[in-house]
Amino acid sequence: MKGLFERRFVIQTGKGGVGKTTVSAAIALAASRRGKRVLLMEIGAKERGSRLFGSKPLSFEPIEVEDNLFAIHVSPDQALEEYAVLKLRLKTLYRAVFENRFVRSFLRVIPGLNELTLLGKAWYEVTLKDSSTGRYRWDMVVVDAPATGHGIFFLKIPDVITSALSGGPMVDEARQIANLLGDEKTTMLNLVTLVEEMPVNETIELKAQLDAELNVPLGYVVANSVYPPSFDAEEAARVREARASHPHDGSVGDRLLEAGVFRVERVELQTGYLERIDREVDLPQIRVPYYFTERFDFQTISKIADDIDRQVDGGGQTP
Repeated sequence: MKGLFERRFVIQTGKGGVGKTTVSAAIALAASRRGKRVLLMEIGAKERGSRLFGSKPLSFEPIEVEDNLFAIHVSPDQALEEYAVLKLRLKTLYRAVFENRFVRSFLRVIPGLNELTLLGKAWYEVTLKDSSTGRYRWDMVVVDAPATGHGIFFLKIPDVITSALSGGPMVDEARQIANLLGDEKTTMLNLVTLVEEMPVNETIELKAQLDAELNVPLGYVVANSVYPPSFDAEEAARVREARASHPHDGSVGDRLLEAGVFRVERVELQTGYLERIDREVDLPQIRVPYYFTERFDFQTISKIADDIDRQVDGGGQTP
């Protein structure tokens, strides 16, 4: 199986709030540092990339946020417009048809149309070639996909359409997208999780659902915000003993011991969840440390990119 940085279409999904956007940005940055020309795609959700890279707000047109790294933010309406213009070949005709309020009301109730056009945009960028060289425009397209639940439907929609309809342009497009999603030489889907009970439960359920319902090559479980241990077993025992014997008086020593016990207990709890992922999800792990910062900016993303790059070279964390 090709590794993470050998794929050209890399997708991240997981429960909302687990850090998919951060992980996607870090993977894209790590790939660009390897000399790849990379496109980072934020799909549908609120635009966040500009905050991470300190750039102007992302839009439908790619902007270079770092050397070799470009980023876009794609909404369903924008993706539909591009698709329609490419097919109709005339923007004025698109406006006459698709900006009609009755047509737009009809389009809003077509099941899966938004998902198909968003995936279609990703497919377009992955398969786009430079007319002068014949080479792919992007060495890698990294997608920050919708959260689990909606993310599953997002990835299933090409198969749903090809199963429900017998022919037509939409079926042809869906079939091409489904073929790309199932291509293990090109595509990788990574599962992002926090090391907490609900996200871990959902990640385990997501893996089982993906195995049963989707033909998308899986890559890594990315465990985000993992607390690094501050004490070995003997030191942890001493911290607990000191906490038990020291008065709860609000002093500096009291607060330091409380923080020490918190770190010991959090590391132990997360270790249990990581071991559960090892047992129940047959994928290598990438573990992103918890960074103690008030806001994530480029400096933090840069560190996470280094973490990911180092672990991918080492094969990831394995059971």
